[in-house]
Amino acid sequence: MDHLRKVGEMCRGTVAESARNLDNVRVLEDVAYIIGATHDLGKATGFFQEYLGEMDERKKQILRSRETTKHGLLSSLFTYAVVRKYLEKGKSDTSGALPLISFIAVRRHHGDLTNALDEISEIYAERERILPVLEEQISRIDRKECREMLRALLGDVVDLDLDHLIAYILRDALKDVRHEKHFVRILSKRNDILLYFVAQLLYSALLDADKTDAGLEGVDLRRVEIPSDLVDRYREARGFSESRDGINGMRNEIYNDAVGRISVWDLNSRIISLNVPTGTGKTLTSLAMALRLRSRLMDQCGIMPRIIYALPFLSIIDQTCDVFEDVLESAGIRADSGVLLKHHHLSDIAYRKGEEEYEPDVSLLLLEGWNSEIVVTTFWQLFHTIFSNRNRRIRKFSRLANSIIILDEVQAVPHRYWLLMRDALRTLCERFNSYLILVTATQPLIFNEENGEIGEAVSNKERYFRALNRIELHPMIDAPMRLEDFEGLLAGELHGNPDRDFLIVMNTIRSARNVYRAIEALDLDDTDLFYLSTHVVPRDRMDRIRRIREERGERRKVTVSTQLIEAGVDIDADVVFRDLAPLDSINQVAGRCNRNLSRERGRVSVVVLRDERMELWKYIYDGFLISKTLDVLRSCGRCIEEREILELSSRYFRALRSGMSDETSRECMKMLSGLEFGDLGESFRLIEEDEPRVDVFVEVDERAAEVWRMYRDLRSERDIWERRRRYLSMRNALSDYVISVPRRIAKNLLMEDQGLGYISMDELPQYYDRKTGFKVEDAGEGSMII
Repeated sequence: MDHLRKVGEMCRGTVAESARNLDNVRVLEDVAYIIGATHDLGKATGFFQEYLGEMDERKKQILRSRETTKHGLLSSLFTYAVVRKYLEKGKSDTSGALPLISFIAVRRHHGDLTNALDEISEIYAERERILPVLEEQISRIDRKECREMLRALLGDVVDLDLDHLIAYILRDALKDVRHEKHFVRILSKRNDILLYFVAQLLYSALLDADKTDAGLEGVDLRRVEIPSDLVDRYREARGFSESRDGINGMRNEIYNDAVGRISVWDLNSRIISLNVPTGTGKTLTSLAMALRLRSRLMDQCGIMPRIIYALPFLSIIDQTCDVFEDVLESAGIRADSGVLLKHHHLSDIAYRKGEEEYEPDVSLLLLEGWNSEIVVTTFWQLFHTIFSNRNRRIRKFSRLANSIIILDEVQAVPHRYWLLMRDALRTLCERFNSYLILVTATQPLIFNEENGEIGEAVSNKERYFRALNRIELHPMIDAPMRLEDFEGLLAGELHGNPDRDFLIVMNTIRSARNVYRAIEALDLDDTDLFYLSTHVVPRDRMDRIRRIREERGERRKVTVSTQLIEAGVDIDADVVFRDLAPLDSINQVAGRCNRNLSRERGRVSVVVLRDERMELWKYIYDGFLISKTLDVLRSCGRCIEEREILELSSRYFRALRSGMSDETSRECMKMLSGLEFGDLGESFRLIEEDEPRVDVFVEVDERAAEVWRMYRDLRSERDIWERRRRYLSMRNALSDYVISVPRRIAKNLLMEDQGLGYISMDELPQYYDRKTGFKVEDAGEGSMII
């Protein structure tokens, strides 16, 4: 009873905070409490109590497998009945769906969501099997105790008669659930996605409350205040704010412009754009904007928003977190996990608050619950929380309400989801009191500025774009070029410009590796040569990025990379070559050229490369995007200056908007409106895989060998909870040496007893090169690999 009361109260509190902008918030609060207070009532049976009390593990497993021991369906029918009873008293359920949503939330609180129609059909189809089980379970409930428990838990919310409740469950509940099918079909035709958000909020509130009460007892979850002028202090301490000239002067001007405007921003305007040139300090500026906005919302609205900073690529997560940690600690604020959290699928499972570091299982609960003031995460984590049916992902859905969400490099969102993003993010902001800051140098037309859907953070962004002229863009797109000819072109450029840093960005791993080998064979003087791709183990890849960024000296740098280098990686080159890509990708790579205005003008050349079969872009990019890119570039002549790029990008995105199909977005929105949770979870794919892939551990050094020994040893651990604890504690170290490769070329590396592929030190010469990573040809049939 203590657990049910605590979960109910936490659910009510979550909904009270999150749904304050909804019309029937008081009813939602009560329904949330009912869901929490009834979600485990099925455990009141003698069958479940016998299972709990059994000490013999073998017998316990037998009891656990019995239908009469399972509590989910009985609990969900209790919830359904109680919510219906509550709503009989004239309470407003404007959607008409709260009983069904409550039923689904409790039914699936230990699993993943399925389509509402499928859930209903499955229950009713199995009714002749289910009803005898329900009768047997209810016969083993101590009604006197249960009656007292319900009175204590729900007496202030709804007047219940336990005998009537049980009679309804056994006689009418399954039929009433079946009748919900007609209602769900009506919902799917309304094209209204708000109910989906309400359902996810109630489900998320239950999941988070249940896990918090069960697994986080005694953990300090108090919120932490952060000064609104934190970034100001940091910039002053580092001397950043003193510059008036050059690129640093512009960074200061943009910073002061944006932060000044956000201090008087209309709080009813919830979607904000920070659209300024690359290399002008967008990361610090957007953080400062969010902190100012957070302070205003605390003072004027009484809420303390979390700041969720989302990025498209793992390669820039560490870089951004390092900056934020530096900002916090320069002001004397300890950047522990309660303040700053880094979360992605390879995150270190360690949650530290104050002097305490929690055990891995507790740390995982805290990480996945986003119990921090500033969360730095990926687009994947963010959007697969909004559009998902998975229990673990949806748990943090409620954290998106009353939050300030920063989408950095928002142009990375696939255009097929623009309409879906627009409607979903607008719903989140308008109905759940959130704010959105879109950060980019190439603003896609997800929101329409002319219609007032989005406001610009700086007063005159065109002036900033015109003022910078760091690069020239040279489209060499008249005819495709063979890779051998391109290698010859590069040889001439590298020999002819010995004092310039080069960045060459290729579309495929194989072409990148061939170009790297060709440059390596040139044996260039005073040159450090770097290779970056996802087939290099993450530990080496991140070390190379760090060296490219930080090392200064007499030797020039030449970097050959796949497109992982595009957005946000803070490196600087004098000359850039880019294999043809969509224009926003070209612009992102151009942002790595003469980034800090170290030369009068940098040069970015776009080439169209091909192999013996076709142009290389065809292996990975949508032909629609490339055709619009070529149209725009061909209309501009042979040299495009940086100050022209804003207009170039606007023309490109207008062309996309007018010609693209919204079919994928509309299909997803239909799933939202029809509560098709399962289909949505299968259909929404922020990252499209070209083919099935597997993870392979590469034993590149002695540290890797020790990590593999630890992993191999834990696989033999029989205690499932100890095995899980040990795995969580070493997951980050393991991920340092794991690459993802196509299954068909790595199938002989898979080890059934180890859970992933494995390349030992002895096998490195056959399968892995320390410079260029996984050897595609030597592992099987070769292909172009992203």
